[in-house]
Amino acid sequence: MKSAYLAPILALAVVPIIATARPKHKAPPVTPPVPTVFLPDPAAVSAKSAVILDGVTGRALWGKDPDKAMYPASTTKIMTAMLLIEHCKEDELITAPANIKNVGESSMHLQPGEQLSMRNLLWGILLRSANDGCYDAAIHMAGTVPAFAKMMNDRAAAIGCKNTHFTNPNGLHDPKHWTSAHDLALMAREAFKLPLFAEVVKNNRHQIARSMNTKDVWMVSKNHFIGRDPTADGVKTGYTVPAGHTYVGSATRGGYRIITAIMKSDHWELDHDAMLKWAFANFDHLTVARKGDLVNDIAVDGAAQPKVSGTLSDDVQDCVPKGAASKLTANFEPDKVSAPVQAGQKLGNEVYSDGSGYTVRVPVLASADVAKASVIGKVAGRSPSFYVIGSSLCIGLIWLRSRTRRSRFYGKSPSRKGNFTLFS
Repeated sequence: MKSAYLAPILALAVVPIIATARPKHKAPPVTPPVPTVFLPDPAAVSAKSAVILDGVTGRALWGKDPDKAMYPASTTKIMTAMLLIEHCKEDELITAPANIKNVGESSMHLQPGEQLSMRNLLWGILLRSANDGCYDAAIHMAGTVPAFAKMMNDRAAAIGCKNTHFTNPNGLHDPKHWTSAHDLALMAREAFKLPLFAEVVKNNRHQIARSMNTKDVWMVSKNHFIGRDPTADGVKTGYTVPAGHTYVGSATRGGYRIITAIMKSDHWELDHDAMLKWAFANFDHLTVARKGDLVNDIAVDGAAQPKVSGTLSDDVQDCVPKGAASKLTANFEPDKVSAPVQAGQKLGNEVYSDGSGYTVRVPVLASADVAKASVIGKVAGRSPSFYVIGSSLCIGLIWLRSRTRRSRFYGKSPSRKGNFTLFS
């Protein structure tokens, strides 16, 4: 089996591996991963499942069973932290529920009724990996764990996760709680868009303020890359016996970020280091289009001019093997927009794709105000067929009116038969 597997790898072929469901527990439908290029030997990575994701474009650069349903352990907390930031203010006070001490394992030792600001609770969740902190956040935001799990799953689906089913906010083992390496990497990439998340995960220790248990204030991370590697800037470790060692990592070098997600690894630190080195050594970023570039010949219903121009709202970048050119091509998808239009209003999306399944949508904004056409302008803008039909109708009406007048003059209506000889 091993030789049969390595043969296509050495031939640089890409072999998508379809994930299978765990016994007794049906996993969500699995979609094949986006094709990767220059696939390294998976034997060099001890993890059962792993992925390398470009943080700028979201491209999967390499994967080893990246869409396989796996137990995430505490990497679950990436999603919990993201929701906490999105739904609460930094200074919002969160009160620990009466049953907070029932939450086991990794803990920041919250006391019933203890109040922490969202910001201080966030440090406990992401650095101390506090299970009780996650439960506190879940109850505050949703009222119950099942309701919060629904929030987690809905948010995962919204960012494109296909193989995720969360049942709790902290990753404590549940056979029905799973995700994939690819989905975890997508969650981390989305979370990095939040400045507070990025600020917290790049640190390995932080002192918080708390209203009770005031001697337990230092939150320390188990992510040994933070501080040791100056380019490391996240994200989260995890471990349970069923899950094994899990890790989502990030590093920024040369101005761009690479995200790794590693599931059930015997040597997660070695795996992460090898994956980072390979990705940064073998890929470059190219700017395909720039913010402000014109997109011409956009039709707007009811506009004073037949075609208008728009501008790209953001840069378009691609991550490609070093020395290669981008294969992205653009196609405009219009929104339903009618005049008048204000400058900066969205007209549609410029869609970039390369045929592999990778797609980027960039909003296109009106470059100037577009006035509504006047009645005369609307007529002037009609097609030639409009004038032919209109002219025919006018001639017909004039002819019919002329016949009506002549009929009155002779005192009777013209007959249907021989009417052309009546007035000869």
